[in-house]
Amino acid sequence: MMNQMTLRGRIRGRTIELEQEPPLPDGTPVEVELRPSAAEPLFERLYALWRLTSTEPLPSLQEACQQAAQALVPKKASQLIQAMRQE
Repeated sequence: MMNQMTLRGRIRGRTIELEQEPPLPDGTPVEVELRPSAAEPLFERLYALWRLTSTEPLPSLQEACQQAAQALVPKKASQLIQAMRQE
């Protein structure tokens, strides 16, 4: 007899879609006790989203400062100021 185990999944109508393969042969009778799963913590969901959208490494603080300094040459800065005044 196999020990009790916990598997996670989602209900789709009368079917429970498991997140992983169960270690039992197809057709094995089982008992199912339904218990709503706690939602993933916000940090874990945000981290997963960041991993999906992040395609390149973030610059270091020094690199970010250098990029900002290069972007704000006087001509560009004056154009930005003029654009903000017009808004």
